[in-house]
Amino acid sequence: MKKILLTIITVGLALMLTGCSLIPGIFGDKTEAVKNQKLTLSLAFGEESGTYSGDLVKDLPQGTGSFTVTDDNEGAWTYQGAWDKGHFKGFGETTWEDGFAQKGNYQDDLLNGQGEESLNGKLLYAGNYTDNRYDGQGILYNYNGEVIYDGDFDMGYYNETANQREARLNPFKAQATEMPYTKIVEEATNKTGEKIKMTGRIYQVYENYENQQYFCDFIMDVNDDPNQMVQVYYRLNTGENPFVEGQMVTVWGTVEYLYTYSSEGGAQNSIPNVEAWSVEGNEG
Repeated sequence: MKKILLTIITVGLALMLTGCSLIPGIFGDKTEAVKNQKLTLSLAFGEESGTYSGDLVKDLPQGTGSFTVTDDNEGAWTYQGAWDKGHFKGFGETTWEDGFAQKGNYQDDLLNGQGEESLNGKLLYAGNYTDNRYDGQGILYNYNGEVIYDGDFDMGYYNETANQREARLNPFKAQATEMPYTKIVEEATNKTGEKIKMTGRIYQVYENYENQQYFCDFIMDVNDDPNQMVQVYYRLNTGENPFVEGQMVTVWGTVEYLYTYSSEGGAQNSIPNVEAWSVEGNEG
C-alpha cells in the first residue's frame, strides 16, 4: 500500500513540475517552439501568409515571435514582438524592405498608445497612436531631422487652429526660396533638406486607403511644365480640403531625396521628392 501511495504522489508531483502543457484543456495548452513555419493569419488589416518563428499555441502565435511576409503589395515586411492568439499584442516592431519601420505598443495588430516611425534609421514620428494613426500628442520630423509639427493630431490629421498654423508656418515660409528645376534636382540628389517654394499644376493625386484620407500626396509640374515633375508628400489639417488633379498650387517644403519609379514602358525615372509644410491653392 505504501508503494502505491508513493507512486501516486510521485506522478502527481511530476505533473505539477512539468507544467500545464501536458494536459491541454485541464491545466492549459501546450506551447510549441517553431522555426520558419508557414502560416496564414487573419489580421486586422487582412489575411496574410508568411513564415513564423517563435512560440505557437493551438497553431497560433502566442508569446513572442517573428512573422515575415514576402509577397505583400506594399513590399516584404516582418513583425517581431509580442503575440496573443495570433495577433500582434504588446510591444513589437514592424520593418519593411524599403527601410520603413514602426515600433511601440500593439493592440489587435495595430499601434495603439506610444510608438514611433523611422526610415532608414531616421526618426520620422514619435508620439501617440490610435489604430495605427497619429492621434493625440506627437512630434513629426522630416527626413533631415527637422521638426515639422509638434502638437495634437486627430486620427492622422494635424489638429491646430488657424493662429497656431500661421505661427508655425510663417517662419518657415520666410526662409524658403524659389529655385530653377535643375537646382531642385541637385538638392534632391544631395539630400540637402533645402527649404523651397515652388508653384505649379498638380498632375496626379495618389489614391489613399480609406483610413488614410489625411494624406494628400501628389505629383506636380513645376511652373506648369510637364518636363519639371516633383513628387510632394503632404498631410492635411483637420477640416482642410484635399487638392485635386489639374489644380494650380504653391508648395513650401524641404527637398528630401530623388524618388525613382518605373514608367508604363519599363523605363526608370527619377524626380525630386519634397516634404510639404504648406500647400495653398491658386487661381487658374
